[in-house]
Amino acid sequence: MPRNRAVIVIAVGAVVLLVAIMAVLSRGESGSTASFCNSLRSGENPLDVFDRYDPADVAAARTQLKQGVDRLRQLERAAPGEIRGDMKVLVDVAQQLVQALDPSAKNNPVPDFTSQFDRVRVASGNVTRVAFDQCAVTLDASASAAPTTTAG
Repeated sequence: MPRNRAVIVIAVGAVVLLVAIMAVLSRGESGSTASFCNSLRSGENPLDVFDRYDPADVAAARTQLKQGVDRLRQLERAAPGEIRGDMKVLVDVAQQLVQALDPSAKNNPVPDFTSQFDRVRVASGNVTRVAFDQCAVTLDASASAAPTTTAG
């Protein structure tokens, strides 16, 4: 009987340790509202990054759009689980746009961005809602270098 009890204690201890490790690892994957808000406030408004590109200068536009994708990825990593999927949609579509502008991809078919409009609209709405409701940050294209923070 003591041997069985020792096996049970070890098994329970292993399960508790495994659950604790998974909890710590999953926290790092999903971000949090606080880290998302901090990332929003400490960096440039992603809409402003995308809004500045000049489509007449393809090389410069592609560079600017890559910076926008990098900013969106930063926000995606910080995003809470509630909007992580929405951030992924925005990152994926922005990345497709950058790839479509790559001169070496000129023979590849251009992605059908119109078919993704609804997904992007919904994802963007969810992200801007969380930014406003949880972070008191208004995300809109503006002349400012940082997102607008409302008093509160």
